[in-house]
Amino acid sequence: MLATAILYACGEPTTSALTGGSGGSSGLPFALGPILTYGIATAILSAGIIVLVTMVALWRRNDPVPTPVPAGATLSLDGYYWWDGASWRPVR
Repeated sequence: MLATAILYACGEPTTSALTGGSGGSSGLPFALGPILTYGIATAILSAGIIVLVTMVALWRRNDPVPTPVPAGATLSLDGYYWWDGASWRPVR
């Protein structure tokens, strides 16, 4: 009874798949067409959602904009920092 309900839900209204049937039957007790269709559609939708979430996450990153180095500021020996009078600030 349950197998018949599952076959009917998958688009196979007869019980020929359970009894062995003929006429091009693949020998499987269920139709692969709808399963593959929904599987491919689910994979494409999932990939799209993953790409969208990744893009939003990358766009929302808050990279701090460094303070521009004023003219005549003291630079560190390596050139990566400048002195603002109270602390060292990064050049980039």
